[in-house]
Amino acid sequence: MWFMNHIWNPIVRFILRSPLHGMMSKNLMLITYRGEKSGKEFTLPVTYLEDGATIHVMPGMPEKKVWWHNIHRDTPVMLTVRGRKIRAVGTRLEPEKDLKSITRILSMFIGRNPPVAALFNIRRNEEGNMMPEDLEKAAGKTIIISFHLKDRR
Repeated sequence: MWFMNHIWNPIVRFILRSPLHGMMSKNLMLITYRGEKSGKEFTLPVTYLEDGATIHVMPGMPEKKVWWHNIHRDTPVMLTVRGRKIRAVGTRLEPEKDLKSITRILSMFIGRNPPVAALFNIRRNEEGNMMPEDLEKAAGKTIIISFHLKDRR
C-alpha cells in the first residue's frame, strides 16, 4: 500500500488534473472528501462506473483502505470526472438494506470488466450468464459507494 499511496496515487492525481487526463479518465476519476475525524481534505483516484446521474465506486481491497469509511449517507464530495469538477453527495450502500442495488451495480462492474467475476467466485451458466446466487452472495460482501451528481462545472 505504501507504493500506491506515496508513488502511484500522486502520479495519477497529477495526470487526472492535467490536460493529459484522457489517457486515464475513461476508468479513473478523483474523489475529494473531508476526513470525518480529522476534518482534513483528501483526494484520491478511484475506478468508477457511470449510471445516469449517478457514479458508482467499488473500492478495490476495501479491507486495506479506509477512505470509504468517511462516506455515509449524503456525504458531500467533489469528483473530477474526465477533467470536469462535479459536486456530488456520496452514500455507502448497505447490504442489509440495499442488496438488490449492490447486486445490480456489481453486475454492471463485472459486465465492464469480466475477469472481476473470478475475484468474487461468480460462476457462469451454460449460456455464459452469471449465476444469480453467486452474484447475490458476492454482493452481500461488496462495498459500493454511490455518488449522486449535483452539478457539472
